[in-house]
Amino acid sequence: MAESGAAITRFDFTSGAARGTHMTLYATCIVHRGEAQLETIPLGSLASVRVHYRRDPRGIGWGIALLVLGLLLFMISDPLAQAAGGAASELSTGSSGVVAALLALLRFVEAAANALPVLGVLALLGAAALAGLGWLGETTLALAFAGGERTYGVRGRSAPLLDFAEAVSEKLMQMSR
Repeated sequence: MAESGAAITRFDFTSGAARGTHMTLYATCIVHRGEAQLETIPLGSLASVRVHYRRDPRGIGWGIALLVLGLLLFMISDPLAQAAGGAASELSTGSSGVVAALLALLRFVEAAANALPVLGVLALLGAAALAGLGWLGETTLALAFAGGERTYGVRGRSAPLLDFAEAVSEKLMQMSR
């Protein structure tokens, strides 16, 4: 590292797949270092540097679908429980095997319908989490070179990652002159 000179800038990954690692830009290379990894990418081998922010439309869509499911579970739970309970109370006078089996089935449907609001709450919590993470989005830094591409993502809109990518781009432009 002594040959590379002083660090120009550094970015710490606090979220995403690379959480707990950091990237440091030196005059001739980028070093991605973590507790159990070290990768050095010479600036001369980079073809391009790209950074972009994107919301996750699939996460937002699944959040909306879970919201609709949760509301639907709330809407059908009470009428279903009342219908099954009413039918069970009408059958409670009979004692034959078929009537007893049907009564047990109706009591089970009533109990399951009474549990639907709990599932509805869980669906609404899942909807909030998925939609929130989808709306939060991800900022991704992509380093392209001759053999492929490395991508590094962080949750949310990250101005520091954009600044890091801009510093790398400036360094690349200085090298090409």
